[in-house]
Amino acid sequence: MAWVSWDKLTLPKNAGGLGFREIEEFNDSLLAKLSWRLLKEPNSLLAQVLLGKYCNNSSFMDCSIPSSASHGWRGILAGREILRKGLGWSVGQGNMIKVWSDPWLSTAVPLTPIGPPTEQNMNLLVSDLLNPATKTWNITAIKEHLPQYEDQIRKITIASSPLEDSMVWLPVKSGIYTTKTGYALAKLNTTPVNNLGFNWQRNIWKVHTSPKVKHFLWKAMKKALPLGETLSRRGINVDLRCKRCNQPETALHLLLLCPFAKKVWEITPALFKPSEAAHTSLELLMVGAKKMIALPPTGLSSAPLYPWIFWHLWKARNLLIYEEKGFSEEEVVFKAISDARSWMAAQLLLPKAVSDPQEIPLPPPNPEFASCYVDAAWIKPGNCGLGWLLQDKNKVKISEKKISKSFVGSALIAETMAMQSALVDAQSAGVRQLNVFSDCKVLISLLISGNSIVEIRGLLHVIRELSVSFTSICFYFIPRLSNSAADSLAKAALLVVSSSPSCGG
Repeated sequence: MAWVSWDKLTLPKNAGGLGFREIEEFNDSLLAKLSWRLLKEPNSLLAQVLLGKYCNNSSFMDCSIPSSASHGWRGILAGREILRKGLGWSVGQGNMIKVWSDPWLSTAVPLTPIGPPTEQNMNLLVSDLLNPATKTWNITAIKEHLPQYEDQIRKITIASSPLEDSMVWLPVKSGIYTTKTGYALAKLNTTPVNNLGFNWQRNIWKVHTSPKVKHFLWKAMKKALPLGETLSRRGINVDLRCKRCNQPETALHLLLLCPFAKKVWEITPALFKPSEAAHTSLELLMVGAKKMIALPPTGLSSAPLYPWIFWHLWKARNLLIYEEKGFSEEEVVFKAISDARSWMAAQLLLPKAVSDPQEIPLPPPNPEFASCYVDAAWIKPGNCGLGWLLQDKNKVKISEKKISKSFVGSALIAETMAMQSALVDAQSAGVRQLNVFSDCKVLISLLISGNSIVEIRGLLHVIRELSVSFTSICFYFIPRLSNSAADSLAKAALLVVSSSPSCGG
């Protein structure tokens, strides 16, 4: 019996599927790699030949399909349709981005302002919303043309030094197209998805338990377990009631509501156990059970107990129906704890994961260099405080500053702003050799590797330009406890902007 349709099985795992590939859409997502190359490398030989033949009078994204087009070109344009679903603009100078027709308002999803535009501003470019001298947003122009998007626009970071506008693939933080995300986006646009608010990765696939138990949890969520409710929905005439209590048999009943299950949870040595009052649906049960903490007698430190309780409730039910064997509640708990401990012990025997081969080994901080400690504190809806401490090689304070800002889109943007401000201050102080310390691991990794991500593309560009002005500069990640001075400055600045909304900029 097919319990789950093929269309649903071919959804990505984070959308409730099992990650199988629908071959036609997967082929289109592979073709989209060619489309991406034409878009990002217009000077390559392939692009010059194809664009010269088919795109003489329009851009690649706007060209139509001529009747004489080859099969290969038609395939590339099929890939282009996938790109359309996830392409957006990263704002640099803004002179290539049309305000009313290009997706530029968000670095997460393609988002274009809703018109209609007036006759006077229908050809407006994003550069028209910037101050030419300072390379910051022109608030007056924004309020005149797009007042409803003011908060959203002001959260987009602009590089203070020249940087070209760039088309980016928004489903990936790096902005570079991948076949995996292209297929996922194409599939999500053609197949309806249930349980939109349920986090499948966090609540199913990333649970630290056996793959067979994860698959069981997935089947329960997809109504693919042969329980009374599911069988009745498919017109199978069998006894549809629970064999223990004669109540309608559902997944929630089996795992929580049945008196047998209630007793199992009652005697389980744990805190924050699932309850009938708090968990009224299977989704709430899967989310809420993650909060359960096994008590020391179980011997479980790194493996959760609740998935094994679910698994053995299911096994006990099947043994009762098919083999007429009954387990007591104590036996179910004992078996669940035993399996969880065995699983945890097996994981400790696995070889340790190899460190990231792209990770660049760094020399220890040079004691002859000045030191700069940087941090930021950020809260929604977008207020942040930036703080940094600059010291010479003898640990004598050169500078200690804090800045308050508003309209900042994320904590990572705030950390990057703090880094930029600190480097500008160090440069002004005449420092030429510098060790920079931050507790933002993502930012330090990006600066060391030379990679970039869409939301801080402009800020990273400025930081790398600033870095060239130093004779020697190294970036280091440190724990937050070792960065307490900068952390205190950042939090003090955040307190100022939070208590006075008019502060910051």
